[in-house]
Formats: sequence, C-alpha cells, structure tokens
Amino acid sequence: MKITPEFIENPYPTYKQMRDSGDIHWSDANGGTWIFPRYKDVKELLRTERFSAQMKAEHFVNQFPEDVRPRFSEFSRFVKMWIVLLDGKKHDKLRGLMNKGFTPTFLEGMRSKIQKIANDLVNNMKGKEEVDFMEEFAKPFPARVIAAMLGVGDENYKDFTEWADSIVEFTGSLKPSVEMLEKADHGLFSMMEFFKKEIPARRSSNGTDLISLLCKIQEGSDVLTEEEVISNCGQLVFAGHETTRNLVSTGLYSLLKNPDQFNKLKKNPALMRNATREMMRFTSPLQMVKRVAQEDCEIYGKSVKKNQGIILLLQSANRDEQEFPYPDTFDIERENAKNNLALGFGPHVCLGATLAHLEAEIAFTTLFEAFPNINLANEEPVYGANPFLRGFTSFPITLG
Repeated sequence: MKITPEFIENPYPTYKQMRDSGDIHWSDANGGTWIFPRYKDVKELLRTERFSAQMKAEHFVNQFPEDVRPRFSEFSRFVKMWIVLLDGKKHDKLRGLMNKGFTPTFLEGMRSKIQKIANDLVNNMKGKEEVDFMEEFAKPFPARVIAAMLGVGDENYKDFTEWADSIVEFTGSLKPSVEMLEKADHGLFSMMEFFKKEIPARRSSNGTDLISLLCKIQEGSDVLTEEEVISNCGQLVFAGHETTRNLVSTGLYSLLKNPDQFNKLKKNPALMRNATREMMRFTSPLQMVKRVAQEDCEIYGKSVKKNQGIILLLQSANRDEQEFPYPDTFDIERENAKNNLALGFGPHVCLGATLAHLEAEIAFTTLFEAFPNINLANEEPVYGANPFLRGFTSFPITLG
C-alpha cells in the first residue's frame, strides 16, 4: 500500500485489491508493519488485548534523534495520558470514570446547544449563492460544539481549531518533521494551559459542562487527577473536531453525488439516523488505526514479532463485500449500516460516538431545511493529504 496522490484521491481500489489478495499484508514502512484489510479481522483485532494502543504513544517522540527528544518529554508524558493511548486496567479505569461525563442526560442537554450552533452557521450562509462548505460550516461547527460541551466561550473555537489541526498534522504525517512536532507541542500545551486555568472554578461550581463533571467524578477511591482532566479535554478537542468535520463534509458529498439517495432522504427525514451510519461506512472519517504487537504471535501463518506495527484498515473493512453487499453503493436504507467500524469497536470505541451521531443528524437536518436545493459547485472538493483521516481542505457548494 503506497500513499500516493492517486491513493489520497481514491483509496478504494487499493483496499479492494488488498482484500482480494490476502488476509494480512507486510509493509517495510516505519520499520515494518502488518496491515489487515478485512472486516472480520479488523473487528476482532480492535477488541483484542494482544495489540497495544499505548505502545504507539512512545513512537511520537522516540522516532526523532536522541538529542531532540528531551525538548518534548512533557509532550510525550501528557500524550500518554490520553484515553485512546492507554491499555488494560489503566484504560478501563479512566474509561469508566470518563463515561460518567457522557451520560444520556448530558448528551440530551447538548441537543439545544448543538441546534443553536447549526442555526447560527446556516443563517450566516443565507443570501450567498456559493460557499466553501469547509470554511462556512464543517470546520466551525464541531469546534463550537466542543467549546459548548466544555463550557468555554464560543469565541475560543478558532483557537481550538488551530491547536487541533497542528496536532492532527503531526500525528497523521507519514514524514513528520521536528517543525511539525514543535507546532503540535505548542498546540497541545496551549490547550493544556487553557484548561488548567478553568479547573479551580469548575471544581467548586455546580456546572453541567463536561469539565465541571469530570472534575467531580469519583468512583470509590478513584478520581480523575487534574492532569488527566486537562490532558483528556485536549484529546477530546482534537479528536472530536476532526472526526465530525470529516463526517459532515464527506457525508454531504456522498449525498450530493447520489441525488437519488438525497431525494429519498428529503422525502423521508426519518431515514436520517440510518443515513448518517451509512455515511460513516461509505467514507470513514478515520481511515485506519495503528496498534503495536505486545508479544510474538502467529496470524494466518505469518510471524508477527513484538514491537512490530499493526495497521487496521477501518475504511477497507467498511467496504468489505463479506459484510456489506454491494459495498461501493451508497444506500441510506442499508440494513446493517450501523455495523460500520468508522468510530472503532471494543474497548477503544470512540468515547464521543453518540455525540458525533447527534451532531451529524442535527447538522444535516438544519442544512436541508434551509437549503433544499443545495448542490455541488463546478469545482471539485480537495482532499487533505493525511492518509489516516479522510476529509476535505476545501469543498465548494451552491446553496440554490
């Protein structure tokens, strides 16, 4: 699997070729990596403890020369606190505590806030014939939702976007540079400093925002430390922003490229929930995830060595013919669209998955009510170069 401009534009033929030619593939990239393209294997390996998410955290800084690493020791320390990069009991403990912040009551309380944000953005688009959907809606929408979720001022969303983008650029790059790491370091610690200033007042308040809830969460003798709170608030900013940004933009693109499905949805809005699941399956916001082998093992007759990288192709799994008949067809009535792996599976399934679905449903409903004749512009959207994340850098549309 070579990451070329052609692959970035259209990775699906490569994924199909890999599924057709074997269960497991070897790549010399990054010192050697095993790649799994099929649904059954990706799903199984997402939930197994044989492969570590935590071990890959070391790689972010250790891939650079030894004389560079001390400058970024704090970056490495805080990244290792992210819930997505923990294994076993450490992960389960933190996950159990943080789940208490994402209760149905909290998520339902977010509904009106998300709706207001969608309304504001749509109102700003009215009166315009053509817009870049990324700039007008897809980028600010999730950033403003996260700001509301954390109970911080709406004016902070632009900073959140800049900080998040710097981290995503570094962590998703195939050829990361020290300059990228410096920007990511600045982005991470800008977020950390921001949240650190918020903690004292939140501990003594009766607020219903996520920071206030996380500050007070306790289960027996277990509590979230201040560093765990601020580190994982930062992780939620960059992970939640990028996922939803890609979902609403590529989801809209899928609808506009398939007008029969778009018309069906407009005639029957009750299909919206399943439609967003199909959008995730058809174009997964997160294309692949990496794990590291914790021990020597054998899979499909291949010797997988300890510390070798494992790539699980989420998007290939979501186009696997064995799980999804006619996988290259976009079908908003697909019966098993909910089985997609776009937001992971098992212990590391996305903590904000329910929130992401809610955001998408509100975003599309609001957009289509305001602009029933929304359509593609003459200029094609431009995909970002990050192979781990599938989304646009620009997406011109007409509003009708």
